Parts: sequence; structure tokens; C-alpha cells
Amino acid sequence: MERVYYIDHVSRDDINALSLKLNSMQEVSHIKINKDSISFNCARPDNIQNYLNESKMDYVLQEMVNRKKREYVSNQTKVEKIFMFTNLESEEEAQEIKNILSKYSVYENVQLDFHNKLLTLTTSAKALPRLSRIVENVNPSIQVEQWRKPFKSQDLFNEKYIQKYVRIALLCVGVALGLVTFGDTSFLTYVGWMLALLVCNEKVLIEAKRDLQLKNYLSENNIFIFACLMGWIYGAFIETIVVSIMYQAGKQLIMQVTQWSMSKIDDLVAHQNLGRRLRRKKEEMIPLVDFDIGDVVVVNEGETVPLGGKIVKGSAKLDIYAIDGSDVCVKSKIGNEVYSGTVVTEGYLHVKTTALYEDSAMSKVVDIATNAPMSSSRTEKLIFKISDVYSKALIIVGLFCCIVLPLMNLTDNLKYMYLGIIMLTVSGSFAYVQGASFTLLAGVAKAFSKKIAIKENSGLDDLNTCVTIIYDRFDGIETTEEEMDLFEKIKGLHKSLIIFNDGPVDLENDEYTIYNNYTVEQKLEVMDKALVAGPVAYIGDCDKDIALLQKASVAISRGGVHNDKVQRNSDIMLTDSNFDTIIDLLKIARKQKSINIGNTFIGIVVSLIVVLLAVISFVPWWVACLVYILESVLILLNSQNIIRM
Repeated sequence: MERVYYIDHVSRDDINALSLKLNSMQEVSHIKINKDSISFNCARPDNIQNYLNESKMDYVLQEMVNRKKREYVSNQTKVEKIFMFTNLESEEEAQEIKNILSKYSVYENVQLDFHNKLLTLTTSAKALPRLSRIVENVNPSIQVEQWRKPFKSQDLFNEKYIQKYVRIALLCVGVALGLVTFGDTSFLTYVGWMLALLVCNEKVLIEAKRDLQLKNYLSENNIFIFACLMGWIYGAFIETIVVSIMYQAGKQLIMQVTQWSMSKIDDLVAHQNLGRRLRRKKEEMIPLVDFDIGDVVVVNEGETVPLGGKIVKGSAKLDIYAIDGSDVCVKSKIGNEVYSGTVVTEGYLHVKTTALYEDSAMSKVVDIATNAPMSSSRTEKLIFKISDVYSKALIIVGLFCCIVLPLMNLTDNLKYMYLGIIMLTVSGSFAYVQGASFTLLAGVAKAFSKKIAIKENSGLDDLNTCVTIIYDRFDGIETTEEEMDLFEKIKGLHKSLIIFNDGPVDLENDEYTIYNNYTVEQKLEVMDKALVAGPVAYIGDCDKDIALLQKASVAISRGGVHNDKVQRNSDIMLTDSNFDTIIDLLKIARKQKSINIGNTFIGIVVSLIVVLLAVISFVPWWVACLVYILESVLILLNSQNIIRM
């Protein structure tokens, strides 16, 4: 049975490595990446815990139990661990630390020797991160670290140092043996270069082993290891070592680019999770989750009320569009209730909170936006399918050149092995898959920064396929110049436009298809006719439009973040009354699709050019590897163009 797990307080260097690893594990699903944390669903968490331990990542795997995060404890054998304190001067503080630790079920047999400043406990989990936080809360000056026995000369020969020295020795022996016998290739030559190859690709071999355990036989790690093996058999010893080093350096470069891309995305949404709290007449920016009931939040002009509550100071004009889709601003009064999601258009407010962040409309909007990448769009699925077919085709042809042709006639066909090695090296689908994922994530983040909540990624993608847009105007509102400008811009995007007008005056314009004062049943009949021509996007508001939202190919609601019916039946939610938001939405959808198509084209064309040049012997193996790495970086960078719109 799948459960929800978390890894918090992840460093920038590790968050992308973790995300890529989790994406490659079949037992993991619904991955969500935040600025310094990752959440996911998993049925076999022991595999995750083993990966953290083997990778020497000092992170705590947590499980969501009854809406609370609890440290995950596997069925592994618990071991005794010893920690050492510095600046622990008080027995009272020592006793407090011991009492707190004893309350955690993950820690057993907690003993604290105040005289020697040593803490002993039994656990199967990594204890240091949580222990450090507990000690800091007791006294920030106290330092804690894993106890190590005093260094002695014989410690040079313990396991930690032996492994390191053995690797260096094997690498030196392998390279030396290979170079000494290089002029007269023999059995020792192959042995020497194989030792060097194994040492250079140790990390890749570990990853390949995990992929095999997960039955992912055609993973990028497995294919690359096989390509290196073929290079060794072919006799391209030095080039095999060079390519191995380039490949791993390239992976690190890709990780850095990935981290940079994630930081750009984080910058778009980070401000939504902060609020200005008033305490002792001073304002401080803190995460919204840290607000308690009764705290006073300060909301200035142009800002959104993050938490609902009662107005205790200030005067302002309030835009409640996000709440019920109303286009009319209301004036605030001290003592009045104000909902989260309300925008202060003029003035300022001090609001005494009456609800926590988890119950607020802003929390719902953020949750909608952060959950959107879980659902794959049609474009993403198509890209995955194309990349999968293309990669497997290159792998099959590469294996044929490496194995079948040489077996038919080794003397004449050995040259084809080199071509097969290049095909296997550039067959990886990482660039396409990662590029598509980042483009989708960037699209959702960009929309969120424009106060557009994408409930389903498929909704943003399907918006491109809609041939007709139905715009249902606000009830009782006269047409404005801004609204007519919106109609013109929609028309300029080559979309058919149908307008439902329920205003006090009939709307007449020969350029548009307009229906005045239609009932819901009549509107549904119009939508049915429009659906015959192709998918329809419907832009409506609140309760009376539920039936229309349900029937539309893409349902776009104006406001309604507090309305469960609207939330359930909307693919996209607009939380800003500015008409340009609708145009921004259409442009983001179009840009997202064009980037995905462009990335796929770049990836396929570049790898095909490399293969064709390899056929006519113009491209050496190391150049092909370099081009593949640069191609992956280019695709990742191109995926972020949507952020600069």
C-alpha cells in the first residue's frame, strides 16, 4: 500500500540528485519538489532509506501519519550510536535533552553521560539532523557531532581509509599496466584497463545495479556501462576512460543546471508562502505555516490577504474576485471579516487571524499549483512516447552493430562496433524527459506568478487544442473598454470567440458571436454545437456555471477559491480580476507547447547528426559524448524560457 513520505531540509546540491533518483524508481509516484524538500508516494520505503544510507546523505525519511510528519523507522536492525557534546555546561540542559529524546519512539535506550559529554542511544535511523535541531532549541551554543574514537596510527588501516587507498592503488596499477603493455597488446593490457575502468565508473555501476534490481534494464546507466564494455573490447582503452570521466562530469554539470532551473522556478512562487507578521510593533516576514491564531498579519496595497481573520486596523478597498468572481471592489471596516485570497487594491490592513494557513484559500491555491505537475499532459505523454521509441531504436541498432555484426564476421565488421558504441552513448532519453518535466513545472509556476492556479496540467496543455473560447460575462456589469480589448486579443490568437452576455444592456458587435440573456440550458445547447467543431474552453464564474464548467473541454473559473463545487469542476482558476490574466494564460499554454516540441526536435536532430557523422567516420566517441551532454544542458536551459515571458 502506498503512503506519503517526505524528505525535508535538503541541500541544493542534493535535491536534484534525489529527485532524479526517485523519478527512476518504479515504486515511487506523485513526486513533488519544493525549495528544500521532496514529497512522494511509495509502497516500499526501505529502498529509499537504503539509498540515503548508501549515498551517505544525512537526511531523515519521514512518513505522513494523521496529517503529521513522523520519522520513518524501517524493520532493519537497530544499532547503538554515540554522540559527543561541546559547550554542554549544565546538568539541567543535559537532562532536558535526554527527556526530549526519550519521547521519540525512533530512539531507544537513551543514556547521557554529563561528565564525559557523551550521548548513547539505539536507532535504525540517521539521528544527527534531528538531534542537532533538538539541542539548538535547548541551547544554541551547544554543539553536537558523531563521536569518533581518538586517532591512532593503526586507524590508517581501518575500513574507511583502506577503501580509499585501494581505489587509488587499483586505478594507478590499472593505468600503469595498461600503458606499459600498450604497444604490445596482451591479456595484461586488457586486465589493466579493466581495473581502471571499474574504478572510474564505480558510482555508475552502483546506479546500474539498482536499476537492474528495479528491472529497469534499458536505463541510461546500464546502457552507458555496456557501451564502455564494448569500448574496452574494441580496444579504445584511453578513449573509454576519457568518456567515462566526461560522462560523470557531464552529469554533475546537468545537476548544476537543474538546480539553477529549480531556483528560478522557486523564485516565482516563494513569495506566496510568506506573510508579514506584526509583533511588538515590528514587522517580520515569516512562512505562513508559522502563523498562529491571534497573530496580526499586515497587508499593504497591492498585496493579497494570506490568512482570513478580523480587521483590527486600517482602511482599504478590497478586490474579492478570487473569492466569488465579483468584479466589484468593496470598502473595508474595522471589525469586518476578511477572507484569504482578497486583494488590497488601495490602503492597508492589519488582520487578526482566525484560521491557520492549512485552512486558508491561499493554501488551497498553492496546493492546486504544486499538485498540478503530478498529472501528465497529452503533449508530455506524446514526447515520452516519441523519446522512448527513438531511444529504443538507437539501442537496438547499437546492439546490432556491437554484437551481431562482429559475430557474423569479426575481421571485417569489428569497425561497426565503434559506430554502435556511439549510438548507445547518445541514445539516452534523459534530455527529453527532464526537459518536458521542467517545461511543465515552469509553466505552472509562471501561471501561478500571474495569479492563475493550474489544477490539472492537462488543462493547460489542452487549452492549445481548443478551437473555441466561450466567455461568460459577469452578471449586471456593463461592457468596458478593457473587456472589449480582451475580446480583440483573443481573436488575435486565432481562437473562435463566443460571448454570453447577462448584462443590463444587450451587447451588439458584428465581429463576435454574442448571446444575450441566455438561460443555463440555452448556453449548454450553444456549447454542444461548438463542441462539434472541436474542444471548447469555457470561462465562467461560480455556482450557476457549474453545469457549463463540467461540460467544457477546459473549465476556467473566475474566482471561487472558497467554493468546493467550483474547485472540483475547474481545470484552471483565475484569482485576479485583471483581464490580461486570461491572455497571459493563453500565451503561457502556447509557449509551453512550443518549447516542448522544440526540445524534442533539438534532441532528435542533434543525435541523428552525430550518428550520421559517425557513419562516415567524422565523429570520435568522446566528441559524441560531449555533444550529448551539451544537448542535455541546452534542452534544460531552453525549458526555462517560459519563465522569461
